[in-house]
Amino acid sequence: MKISQLFLLSIFLSPMMARAEGFETDYSVSLNNFYGYTDYAKPYSKLYKQNNINSSFNFYGRGTYEFNDEYAISLIGYLMADTAKEVENYNQGIWGEELYLLTETPYGEISIGQKNNVAYEFAVGAPNIGFYRTNNTDLVNFINNPNWYKKGHDARYKTLNSTYINTDGVSPKISYVTPSYLGIKLGATYVPKTYSQTGLVAKDALYKDDEAYILGAYGLWDILGYELETSLGYADFKNNDTEYSAGMSIYRKGWTLGGSYRKTEADTKRYGLDKENLYDSYREGDAYNIGLSYEIGPFTTGISYFVSEAKKTDNKDEIISFSNSYQYNKYVTLSLTAAHLKSEGNNDNIKNNNKGYAFIFGLELAI
Repeated sequence: MKISQLFLLSIFLSPMMARAEGFETDYSVSLNNFYGYTDYAKPYSKLYKQNNINSSFNFYGRGTYEFNDEYAISLIGYLMADTAKEVENYNQGIWGEELYLLTETPYGEISIGQKNNVAYEFAVGAPNIGFYRTNNTDLVNFINNPNWYKKGHDARYKTLNSTYINTDGVSPKISYVTPSYLGIKLGATYVPKTYSQTGLVAKDALYKDDEAYILGAYGLWDILGYELETSLGYADFKNNDTEYSAGMSIYRKGWTLGGSYRKTEADTKRYGLDKENLYDSYREGDAYNIGLSYEIGPFTTGISYFVSEAKKTDNKDEIISFSNSYQYNKYVTLSLTAAHLKSEGNNDNIKNNNKGYAFIFGLELAI
């Protein structure tokens, strides 16, 4: 049975399972709608359309059986779809799924299935505002970035699109996370095959079926009234690259200041970088971000700065964003984002470079 079929079956069975002793279910649904106007710099304006409409659907479902206060097992699933995804980085292109089992014990948590690795899940950095993400940003649906491309199984990531380790995406994996001790949690992930359409690896990459080992650490402390979060990540993608990440966030009285960094070092002993098509230049590069947000009641505003560049080519991205979110009630949230992108290619070809501003209005519905 395919994973997607198993997930749909679990949704069908959940009302009957909910009647079982010790069994609980939870779910959420959201529909996000966005209109964006893009003001491209010359001469790029003739290449792309200025008006863009995008809608995304997200479903989360969880069924948990509690054996007692210390032991529980859950089936957790996500479904997502997008009407106009410029970078088609869901499992199935413009739609996708995640499904995994989670076992919780006094000795830690074990998860098996489609999900992000522990370093990605632990990662902290520049704060997100409403729908807008600094990492792996949906800004590409409104202003084209030539350094990030994925259509079908054709992928070309010439720079990193995130400071979080997302090379493997939500490929099937096994993870273990320790209990929290003195505010610290540790985790480890084993990935049998790196490739996932949600990640950075191309379908025709010679190392796509190789394994990976990923480690992560997370810390959360209250220090003199300041909430401090930190994260560290390390990944060894066999025959691909070695990756390092670090992040920090400080919160106090509605203010959040955060930033993160990621570095990749290519393993070129067996497979070198493709310097002709530049589909894997991300393997040798770095990225960092920093952001500041303020939340007062239902309103949140913030600015962020993101930079990513390849070390063996001249490809580089720079994104500056100012985003605002207003939660009208528990069902409706309004957002407004202004962002500037400067994308540099490996040469002067107009199709390999881009620059401009995007102004995005969002209506987010949730139940």
